[in-house]
Amino acid sequence: MNVSQAKNWYMNFMFKDGYITNTKTGQVVDAGNRAFEGATVSVQNKNNSVQQRWKIVYVDNASKERTEGFNEQFGFHINRPFYIRSRLPMKRIAECVGANNVILRRWRNNAAAQQWYFDGVSKTVKNNNWKSHSLDIQSNGGSNNLRCTTTNARWW
Repeated sequence: MNVSQAKNWYMNFMFKDGYITNTKTGQVVDAGNRAFEGATVSVQNKNNSVQQRWKIVYVDNASKERTEGFNEQFGFHINRPFYIRSRLPMKRIAECVGANNVILRRWRNNAAAQQWYFDGVSKTVKNNNWKSHSLDIQSNGGSNNLRCTTTNARWW
């Protein structure tokens, strides 16, 4: 099965070359021109700007990168918590607030709302604080708003 066969595709993202990309639309996660605390994170058409570049920083920060459990199709290690860090100057972290909004915040040690993981079953990026919630494009993909909502993606 390939990425395009995923049901509820607006919840499926992959990480490649510094971009977190929706598998169906090709839109990428974007911090906008706002590097300030609490700025909203969205999805936009790819324009190769720095606000669309991210770094995946695994919580365990292993000195030797493991390949076991790595999903090559989506570019994430399965069930291994990570931070989504902006490449903008302040290097803020994407955080799920109130099990809904995704915003930029300063890194806080062990803040579960700032930690994400790739679920190998649903093929979604889930939040470590709200484990039943995944990254999602609002309005079933009909919006630019990126949020964290109840996972309803299924893999056929």
